[in-house]
Amino acid sequence: MKVPACCLAVSLWLCAALPAGAADLGAAIPGHAGLTYFALMKRVVTDLVPGGKDGAVGHQVIAFRHIDGKDAKGDPPETITLPSVDVMNIPGDDDRIILLADLGRSEGFVANAQLLALFALAPAPRLLDVVEVVTDRLTGFLDQKPMMLAPRTPLILVYNSHSNSDQSYENTKMIFIRGDRFQQIDDVFALGDAGCSYRRTQEASFAALPIPGRYNAFRVSVEERVALTGEDCGEEKPPRPHVARYEAIYRWDERREKFTTQSTQLDRLAKQNAKRL
Repeated sequence: MKVPACCLAVSLWLCAALPAGAADLGAAIPGHAGLTYFALMKRVVTDLVPGGKDGAVGHQVIAFRHIDGKDAKGDPPETITLPSVDVMNIPGDDDRIILLADLGRSEGFVANAQLLALFALAPAPRLLDVVEVVTDRLTGFLDQKPMMLAPRTPLILVYNSHSNSDQSYENTKMIFIRGDRFQQIDDVFALGDAGCSYRRTQEASFAALPIPGRYNAFRVSVEERVALTGEDCGEEKPPRPHVARYEAIYRWDERREKFTTQSTQLDRLAKQNAKRL
């Protein structure tokens, strides 16, 4: 991986090979000379300092809420290690940026603490909102180039997932920004499973539906595919091979001031999946 010159010049202690979508803490934010991702994250972890191979280390996190509500909120670890951040730029708005930060694992929890943070970059850097979004072992942006619900208003898709020998699980949170605050629209759950005789996959997709009004509507689809392996599996009875699609269209409800859907297809899929868990 080619290390950017600005990374070498600004903060050599933070430079490392990063996964796709991640940014060095010491890198300068494009279009904002002298401002780094480290400087932004220090507004979340207030005692953040360089930490050698860990990128940065701290202990004091500002107050935050969980996007699912107070009952879902967890505690960050006593010692926070922050090697990098995932970045989502907002098309059409160079003065706002969204960062997803993995603060590390708390004792007794299988998932790491993951905070979603919204920053204003101009005229001066400010933290506008921060929420916890983790519900499973692996968390990240589903797409670093978001679909737009309105000018300067992206549909933020955050996945939480894990898998074992015969099942995979992915929950995708649909989030948007209103009044410089994160709001959750809904979430969608996809389950993959397999036996000796079959393989089942479920894949979620999202598409904007331009409709006059404050926000675009959008469609959520989950395509389920069941295929047979052709193996001799004794008495195991395989499911019927098929391709099915479950959909819901979300529209902005001005009276209720929220996105709603009249479809029950995703709820029906969720109930079917719950029986397979």
